[in-house]
Amino acid sequence: MEFIHEGVALGVDLLILGLCVKEYISYKKNVQLLKGAPQLTIDKDLKEFVAKQKDSKVPYAVVRGIVTPIGVPMRSVMSPSVTGVLQVIKLNEHRVARGFAGFWSEQRKLIHVASNEMPFELRNNDAGVEVVDALSAAVLDMDVVYDNYEPSSLSFFDHIFGFFSGVRQKGLQTTEEVLRDGSFITAIGELEADGKTLRLQPSPLGPLFLTTATKSTLIKKFEEAKNSMLFKILVCGTIGAVLVGVVGRKIYLKKKQERDERRIRETLEKERKERRAKSRPAHLTQDQLCVVCNINPKEVIILPCGHVCICEDCSEKIKMTCPVCRGKINTRAAAFIS
Repeated sequence: MEFIHEGVALGVDLLILGLCVKEYISYKKNVQLLKGAPQLTIDKDLKEFVAKQKDSKVPYAVVRGIVTPIGVPMRSVMSPSVTGVLQVIKLNEHRVARGFAGFWSEQRKLIHVASNEMPFELRNNDAGVEVVDALSAAVLDMDVVYDNYEPSSLSFFDHIFGFFSGVRQKGLQTTEEVLRDGSFITAIGELEADGKTLRLQPSPLGPLFLTTATKSTLIKKFEEAKNSMLFKILVCGTIGAVLVGVVGRKIYLKKKQERDERRIRETLEKERKERRAKSRPAHLTQDQLCVVCNINPKEVIILPCGHVCICEDCSEKIKMTCPVCRGKINTRAAAFIS
């Protein structure tokens, strides 16, 4: 319990440090994958190129093209004039919540999300690449076609209940995002030739990206995020090192104090034994000697049996049973024999 505050602080710091290291490794891996991913042009020769690769796959590739639905595009629910191939509708609750310190802060909680998708491909003139499992993309740039916020009308009872519960609703926000047909995007993932179809899908090597940014822009963003995370790692590592130093110094000082106290006790005990040895009579009969060591005089009475049979030195070693009657020792006291 002596180092509870430092231990909690160090534990939180190590947790944050671990998360930062994990994110840093992820960003670094993504940068390396993106730099090594070939940027291929969608044309009539692309299918033949992919078919010649091992297992008819390019493990991680970059292609750019125009979003084209395979069939009739879906219409936006909130904005019927907008058509696209991917649709995500979210309902968020805006609320004010009381924290541990008693301060109120604004929060946003996702209540419901609904998504729809239809087959689509990226086209360039007469050539196309079908995109599979697009909603699983780590980066998915979509247009917000509807955003509506409705503030809550709270009664007096709601305010009272919110004060005691620590949560008070402010309003509900509904948003709709659509990947429009006709958008020009960059897709990064595994490129596979399956018969007459070219397919871009999530890769075992890295995440799927569907973004309006170019490859170089995406690499730059991940580089900036990686450098920012490296700075956070250095800060958390420095804090952790300081906390370890504080705890280590406290432990060292505590051990040093214990050593000093033990040394003082041993010195006092040695001096006490020397004084006691000088005060003992020089000549003792056999009946006056301790029954255990047979050197020092009998100085301690054992209770409840009442035997005066051991010296003070041996009484420190014998704590369970009397050496004469084997009775249980409850307590001991100094015996003064005249």
